[in-house]
Amino acid sequence: MDVHLLAQTPVGFNWIDWGVVAGYLVLTTVLGARLAGKQATIRDFFLGGRKLPWWAVCGSTIATEVSTATFLVVPTLSFAAGGNLTYLQFAIGSIIARVIVGLYFVPRFYEREIYSPYDYVGNRLGRRVKTVTTGLFLIGAILGQGARLYTSAFALAIVADVPLSTAIWLMGGFSVLWAMIGGITMVIWTDVIQFVILMTGAAVALGYAVLSIPAPLADVVSMASEAGKFQILNLSTDLSVPYTLWAGLLAIPFTNLAAFGTDQVNAQRMFCCRNQGDAAKSMIVSSVGISIALIMLLVGIALHAYFQYSPFTPEEAARYNEKPTYLLPIFIVRALPIGVRGIIVAAIFAAAVSTLESVLAALAQTTSEPFLKRFAKPRGRGAWWRGEVAISKILVLAWGVVLCGMAMLSIEMDKRYANTIDFVLALASYTAGPLLGIFLLAFLPNPPSDRGLPWAVPLAVLAVFAMLQRDIPLTLPAGLTVNFADWVVWMGCLIALSLGLLRLHGDVRKVSALTFAVIAIVGLHLWQVGVDDLGRPKYPAYPWSYPVGPLFTFGLGYVLGQADAPRAKATPRRKRA
Repeated sequence: MDVHLLAQTPVGFNWIDWGVVAGYLVLTTVLGARLAGKQATIRDFFLGGRKLPWWAVCGSTIATEVSTATFLVVPTLSFAAGGNLTYLQFAIGSIIARVIVGLYFVPRFYEREIYSPYDYVGNRLGRRVKTVTTGLFLIGAILGQGARLYTSAFALAIVADVPLSTAIWLMGGFSVLWAMIGGITMVIWTDVIQFVILMTGAAVALGYAVLSIPAPLADVVSMASEAGKFQILNLSTDLSVPYTLWAGLLAIPFTNLAAFGTDQVNAQRMFCCRNQGDAAKSMIVSSVGISIALIMLLVGIALHAYFQYSPFTPEEAARYNEKPTYLLPIFIVRALPIGVRGIIVAAIFAAAVSTLESVLAALAQTTSEPFLKRFAKPRGRGAWWRGEVAISKILVLAWGVVLCGMAMLSIEMDKRYANTIDFVLALASYTAGPLLGIFLLAFLPNPPSDRGLPWAVPLAVLAVFAMLQRDIPLTLPAGLTVNFADWVVWMGCLIALSLGLLRLHGDVRKVSALTFAVIAIVGLHLWQVGVDDLGRPKYPAYPWSYPVGPLFTFGLGYVLGQADAPRAKATPRRKRA
């Protein structure tokens, strides 16, 4: 795949643009290091000494949440034919989730000093559950963030005309550097700087998109209004439509509860505040970050008008049809003046690195315990690398290499298979539902044992798979083509039922719950919500899969985690006289 085609123009990225990007990197590194100070203890490195101001934590949360997808994907939603502002309905669910996390999750996390949400789960449900939740987080982080690093580097490679591998290691290198210099404190302060860059980049993109249109603003607004671009609410009850008010109210809160309350990438910031009041405030106020998505949606509307007056060239049209995410890079290369392109690229860079350095800090923290127990020595004893902070920095570096390696692997996967990156991101998202379900169990006044989770977690993942994947053709060596998704669902359900009959000791309540879950999984796989104009079946849109994982994990985990029902004693036979 040629990522240099767009940049091969007379107005490509030049030394002034690179100077803007370099200035951003140097400023962020120097200022972030000064604000971070010295990290003397492991508490400083991973918790920031619990002394960071809430507004800085809030800015860091927003910067981490805003990914490169916000800059590249969100404008395409309003730009496309029939596109509008209905994506903002998801903001309702996001705000609901932040309020719940701030008012309900945070007080429980502050009951004692912990380093991650998985410490809380371990205290409530046992050490094995802490291992399970940590493992789920690691799987999701490696797959998801490695693929996101690839997509972010892809955007940088297009606009800045650098090799894709160079872009990956450049982003990874600065992420590792910032996370190693000052731990979570450095991450948070650099994120605050990047929040400013993100807002500036979004505002500049919108301003130049509007100014580039050779028509009065009133005409642009009228054109967009006639095309229905300013529609926000969609009250449709058609479950196959993704962006509706009902999805925003009923489905989106689940994925955001998982993201902000159970994912260490975001949750780690809550543990850095001075007290639970500050932590709750930082989480709730971070809702203002939704404004960046609004700005980028408006960018998409402005670009819709711009390309009406200045249509795509054949090469640009081919690129856009290949991947809609080429939209903003096409505009950057074509229309933005020297220097301004550097600001936008710096914003894209900031969006990628702010998320990546947060992931590195989270990965290092969640995996540090066994290494610290085995290798760490008291201060003043042993080699320099035996110190707790030094070991933590080594883990940051190691995880940086792993994520860059996953991003490099994504290059090859994207060459060989269609929609592979989307699949990897979806696979990573499957772990979020079970994580939230486990946390809901931990919040119960009298939580069950962990015996139900080996059943609940795999079946929750299978349920989400059954709902989202309905047609995956697989050609067998004999030439026969089968639907791989059907086979996974049916075989998974059959194995679960067979094991349940063998391992649940005939407990009617537990076997009934397992049977009900299996029937529900099959129902989700076969569920249709109507047919389209061509007579093809319609299925529930992806947001409706978000409640499935948490509810399956919570329900099965609760029932199967109860003590076994007492078996009825056999009535002894009377002896014959």
